[in-house]
Amino acid sequence: MKVFFPFSQGGLELAWVDDDRMREGLWAFRHKIFREQLCWVPLCEDGFDRDEYDGFSDNLVLLRDGRVVGAIRLTIGEHPFMLESEFARLLASGERICKGKEYSEITRLAVDREVLGARDSIKAARLLYLGAWVWSQMRNVRWMYFVVEPVFYRRLVMMGFPIVPVGVPRPLDGGVMSMTGLLDWQQARMELIRSLAHGVSAPSACQALWHEYDYSH
Repeated sequence: MKVFFPFSQGGLELAWVDDDRMREGLWAFRHKIFREQLCWVPLCEDGFDRDEYDGFSDNLVLLRDGRVVGAIRLTIGEHPFMLESEFARLLASGERICKGKEYSEITRLAVDREVLGARDSIKAARLLYLGAWVWSQMRNVRWMYFVVEPVFYRRLVMMGFPIVPVGVPRPLDGGVMSMTGLLDWQQARMELIRSLAHGVSAPSACQALWHEYDYSH
């Protein structure tokens, strides 16, 4: 997987988390966003947001000048999902999630809007979405569950992401209104992938992946 990263655009770099320094930067960033700002979980004395899901998930970080300003965690469906426990309240009554190699879950996706500003926050989010697509192609994953605020769900729909809701909006801890959805990459139009990859500099292996996808569609 590392051969496909990092890729970059406009001073932002999306990298694969594979050493202790990057993991600590990731955990400190997540603590700031999810524990200090959103209050989804209690503060930690060491200033790190880490849990059992990190032990079997892949993480990508977005860097600007070496500082973590965005992140995404990706978990294969052969492992536990947060949607099965911490986020289970977001599922509609009687709704059952699917598991297995073709399914995955996105968690801890965030960008630092205070640091990046409005324009770079949009660019950062698009790089994270592209990173999720590259990861899905290399892991042979088709479906991705995710939890977002309703306003961001609507933005994903407007961007052309093939998603469906899997529940109804409800407040999580901290009072943030959230909902869960399911993304089907197999239904993604090539125009969406082209738009995400436009202007992005990437290793040759990643560029070959984009061209192969474009050619096959």
